[in-house]
Amino acid sequence: MNSASATALTVSNIQKSFGQTHVLKGISLEAHKGDVISILGASGSGKSTFLRCINLLETPDEGSISLDGETIEMKRHRDGRLVAGNARQVERMRSRLGMVFQSFNLWSHMTVLQNVIEGPLRVLKRSRAECVEEAEQLLHKVGLYDRRDYYPAHLSGGQQQRVAIARALAMNPQVMLFDEPTSALDPELVGEVLRVMRSLAEEGRTMLVVTHEMGFARHVSNRVVFMQHGVIDAQGTPGELFEGLPTEGFRKFVGGHQQRNGE
Repeated sequence: MNSASATALTVSNIQKSFGQTHVLKGISLEAHKGDVISILGASGSGKSTFLRCINLLETPDEGSISLDGETIEMKRHRDGRLVAGNARQVERMRSRLGMVFQSFNLWSHMTVLQNVIEGPLRVLKRSRAECVEEAEQLLHKVGLYDRRDYYPAHLSGGQQQRVAIARALAMNPQVMLFDEPTSALDPELVGEVLRVMRSLAEEGRTMLVVTHEMGFARHVSNRVVFMQHGVIDAQGTPGELFEGLPTEGFRKFVGGHQQRNGE
């Protein structure tokens, strides 16, 4: 988890507007292999949009994205917008960026096991037996092997999110993107998801985590990025940010969070 390790992801000058609203105003970030980067900020600061731009769920208006040294090809549309230049490349890159959403996004008509094997089976074209064997190992890892034949509707929110993590891992991604993975959960279920994420960090997974969980940012991340009004207002190690409180914006953000949580 240091700058000497190889670069996994480089994002340069990402800009994004929706109508007249300039949501991202030139965000650049580099993640090395094994980095766990927590992205903090108030609602509306652009965190989730930034994450969605990385795997082109939103197309940035400006900027470039490189994964493991390969840059996503972009070209200008006639109206001036940037569009992906190579659909096949985007599909391949997306398969290497594991995305875990706030709202789980499991397929409701498929069992837990079917949810986890669908990507490797359809996208990676691996054999069913191989996919099932690996999916069962991943469900053991997230503590849900005994629920493999259940449908999502019969699981708690925390269990559904752990299945979503297993589904992302089944693609063997190079970088994991988490978009507020605990914010839709009841408070008593948050811990079980954070425990799985902590174990992935300990394995050396490269992770970008948009989160409101200060404990995770402080104790599991090796880097913290604080976004405000579409720019990076502060970044550094957890110690540099939480002990140094380097900017007025970050001081207010941490103070507001402590007040809400009675800390």
